[in-house]
Amino acid sequence: MLFVLLDLHLQPEPSQERVLALLRALAQTELFTPLLICRNNSRLADRAATEGLPMLALGSSCPLHPVSLLRIWRRLHTHRRAILQSFGEQAAMLARLLAAQRKPNRTIVIHTRFFTPGMSRPMLQKSYAAAEAIVCGSSAIATLVQQENGLPPDAFRIIPPGTKHSAYPERVDQRNGRVAICMPGALTEGNGQESLVHAMAALWQVEDLPPWEVRLVGSGTMFHFLLDEAQKLGVLNSLAILGDQDLRAVLPHCKLLVLPPGELVYAPALTGGWAVGLPVICPALPAALELVRNGDNALLVAPHNPQAMAAAILRIIRDATLAAKLVQGGKSALASVSEERMIADNFALCRELIAKHGWATDSPAPAQDGDAGHA
Repeated sequence: MLFVLLDLHLQPEPSQERVLALLRALAQTELFTPLLICRNNSRLADRAATEGLPMLALGSSCPLHPVSLLRIWRRLHTHRRAILQSFGEQAAMLARLLAAQRKPNRTIVIHTRFFTPGMSRPMLQKSYAAAEAIVCGSSAIATLVQQENGLPPDAFRIIPPGTKHSAYPERVDQRNGRVAICMPGALTEGNGQESLVHAMAALWQVEDLPPWEVRLVGSGTMFHFLLDEAQKLGVLNSLAILGDQDLRAVLPHCKLLVLPPGELVYAPALTGGWAVGLPVICPALPAALELVRNGDNALLVAPHNPQAMAAAILRIIRDATLAAKLVQGGKSALASVSEERMIADNFALCRELIAKHGWATDSPAPAQDGDAGHA
């Protein structure tokens, strides 16, 4: 049985680490014949090629070009049954087009929105409606997709985007005792980094603290605004904006992780902090509440509230017992958001849909003569 993963993003996306994890797992199964469809000038294609994973890279700048569709048809038509799982808006539209060309009960379509809800527009609504399941990384994303596209609740499955925890080194103690406070996330309006900058002003008034600094990891249009705000508040010398960085390299050299109050999804950064062994501060928003137990694996604070954020930072800096408890609680919570758990849940969903169709779960069958002309 053919299992196709479709991701047409040109730029690196957080979902692509999960695509590669699923592709690796599929390559180790006997039930499925895996295939990745992506863009040949993308980072994802480079990664898959380096690892020798099965891939069809589309050379056209327009992935829905007829030539690209013909290339895909040639790969699909030899398989009587196929599962198409898309990641992203263009991939969702491509999956719908491919499924529409095949005979009934020959194709299962799954759309995946691990990190962003996507846009509400007619073409995307048709793509969502054509799917038998829509995988979302959190209930918060599922709610937005459902409301914007008018879809039934039973179409959605919540599968948190898993993290490969072994890829994160343990935290490195700073010899000078410096407290590095990290906040990752795009520097865009409404994401809330200014809350942390204002919290820095409150921390600056406390005299008995060890040396500290704030490190923002990300890029965006708010870069100069945040620098100007820090300058006005007198805390510019304690602020570092690092740009886009691999959190696996940044987090081990920090002492505390603070998540931005405007982010919709927290799983990658949150679980990275847990894996490294950092105490975490989260805004009390629906996406965070799905993963966080206040006072156990993180501290919850009111979103966009600099005073509450500063108070939580002070608690963790001053209370070593609390910090250790949060670290231990984070380590204990990792199993529920692991890469292995994500893969197992995704495969369980596929088995459920296969059983719903009444398909046999033995080796994939070749196309019959009567299938010629169907992608």
